[in-house]
Amino acid sequence: MHNILVSAYGCEPFVGSEAGVGWNWVLQMAKNNRLHVITRENNREKIEINLPVNLRKNIKFYYYDAPAYIRKLKRREKGLYLYYTIWQFNIIKIIRKIIETNDIDYTMHLSFGSFWMPTFLPFFKTPFIWGPLGGGDCVPKSFLNTLPLKDHLVQSFRYFLKKSAFINPLVAYPSKKAAAILVRTFDSAETIPDKYKDKVHIVLETAIEEEIFSLHNQCEKSDVTELIYTGRLIPIKNVMSLVKTVKLLPDCNIHLTLVGRGNEKDHLISFINENGLQKKVTILDEVPRTKVLELLSQADIYLFPSLHEGGSWALMEAMALGLPVICLDCTGMHTITNDQCAIRIKPHGSKKFVQDMAKAIQYLIDHPDIRRMMGENGRKRIWDNFRWKDKSIFIERILTVLDEVVMKE
Repeated sequence: MHNILVSAYGCEPFVGSEAGVGWNWVLQMAKNNRLHVITRENNREKIEINLPVNLRKNIKFYYYDAPAYIRKLKRREKGLYLYYTIWQFNIIKIIRKIIETNDIDYTMHLSFGSFWMPTFLPFFKTPFIWGPLGGGDCVPKSFLNTLPLKDHLVQSFRYFLKKSAFINPLVAYPSKKAAAILVRTFDSAETIPDKYKDKVHIVLETAIEEEIFSLHNQCEKSDVTELIYTGRLIPIKNVMSLVKTVKLLPDCNIHLTLVGRGNEKDHLISFINENGLQKKVTILDEVPRTKVLELLSQADIYLFPSLHEGGSWALMEAMALGLPVICLDCTGMHTITNDQCAIRIKPHGSKKFVQDMAKAIQYLIDHPDIRRMMGENGRKRIWDNFRWKDKSIFIERILTVLDEVVMKE
C-alpha cells in the first residue's frame, strides 16, 4: 500500500466533468492506497457526506479556498484560469507540510487534467505522477472553417500550442520531472516532447459505473428509426451536421432527438424551421440523467458528431445501453469505440461528413441485425474496458512499474 499525495482542485461526488473525474479516481485509488487529497473547501460538505465508509480510513482530505475577494475572479471571463493558478500556488505550503509529516511515496496532479494548467508538484523531490491529461486534442483542420471566428481562432491556436509544447514550461518542466505521464488520448500524447514519451501511458479520464448495465436498449420494432444525440449544443460539438443529415434523407422514416442546451440552439431551431424539419427533429432542453437514460433506451442509433473529445461520458452511456454509434474517427471517439461497435467516419470536411453520416444511417436502417450486433459489441466494450474499477487496476499497474524504477535509483 502506497502513500500518495493527490492534488485534485476538482473533486466532487455525483457531478460530471473534472470534478467527477477527481472524485471517482480518488475512490478507485483509495481501494489499495492511502491518499492525502487536497481539494477545494467548497467541496467539503458533499465529500464528507458521501465518502464511502469502507474507504474513510484510506483517505484524508485537506480543504483550501482562497479568500472571498480572490474567489470573485472566477466570475469574470477567463477568471477561472487565474483563480486556479492562485489556488495551486497557495496550496504549496499544504503540500510541503504533508510531505514533511508523512512518508509520501508519490505525488499526483489529478485535476484539472490539462497540459495548459499549472501544477507545482514537479518542484518537490517526491516522485511525481502527472495526469490523466488532456488539452492536446485538436479539431480536424478540415472542419476549422465551419466554426465561428472565435472558435476557429481558439482551435487554431491549439495547433500552435501543441507544436511549441517542447519549449512551453507548462509542459516541458512537468514532463521532465514526472515519473509517469498519464494522457487521455493518443492525439494528446503527441503534445509530450519526444524525449519524454517513454513515460507516457494512455488512459481515459472517464469511465462508467456498473449500475448502468442494469439498463438496456429496449426500443421496440417500429416503422420510425429513432436517432439520438446527447450533449451540449455548441459549434465544436458539430450538432448542425446532424440536422443537415436528416435533410439529406427526406424519404427515410426517421426521427432525431437532440438532448442538451447551448448557444447554437437558436441557430438549430432556425434551420429546422426553414427546412420544414419540425416533425423529424425534436430539441429537448437539458433533462435529468434518469430521463436521458430513458430516452437512450428508447432509441435505435446514437449519433455523436463532436469534433474533439477526451473521454465522453455521453458516448459511454449510449454504448453501455447497447446503442450502435456513428461518429468521427478521431480523438476520444477513436479510443472509446472500435469498428465492431461504431461506424467511424474519417474527418474529410463538413460536407463529406454529412454525406457519410447519411449513408451510415441508411446502412444501419437497412441492416437491423448488424445494428443490434454493433450495439451489443459496444456494450461489451464498455464493460470490458471502461468501468471505474479498471482505473484502480490501471493505477496499481503503474505504481508497480514505478516502484521498480524508484528502487533502481
